[in-house]
Amino acid sequence: MRYVATIEGAEHEVEVEELSADTYAIRFGDQSFEADLRRVGPASVSIIVNNRSFDFDLAREGDEIVVASRTGATRLTLVDASRHAMRARRAPREVSGRVEIKAAMPGRVVNVLVAAGDEVTADQGVIIVEAMKMENELKSPKAGKVTEVKVVAGQTVEKGELLLVIE
Repeated sequence: MRYVATIEGAEHEVEVEELSADTYAIRFGDQSFEADLRRVGPASVSIIVNNRSFDFDLAREGDEIVVASRTGATRLTLVDASRHAMRARRAPREVSGRVEIKAAMPGRVVNVLVAAGDEVTADQGVIIVEAMKMENELKSPKAGKVTEVKVVAGQTVEKGELLLVIE
């Protein structure tokens, strides 16, 4: 997966490839490395890179992720690279008609924030999916009514699987 990370106002290209359950190949700008990533608490991770261990606490604040370590805290925003490119090329567009929210990658549904029949607003969080040790809140692209919810909390999902429908 390719991302754009914004750290202290500067954008960095990040590419992450899952090699095994806990091992990832990461390219950050011109640097490439393998990392062993383990969740060690509800909001804590341990990362081993080149036989060095780094411990971080993660907290989501709106669209930002606060990454705290022994040396301090940094705020970052992580956006899928294709979504970032679309945002940069286009002015905001209005979405109409039936919208199907699908899983962008394999993962596990952490929480379903809406139920069938609920009215939602544009950019309202509707479902939280954990993928690659990160929780991602999926948002409604338009105002409308939730007509179908196809998943429940705790369920594993595959890439492209239908999660819910908004009309």
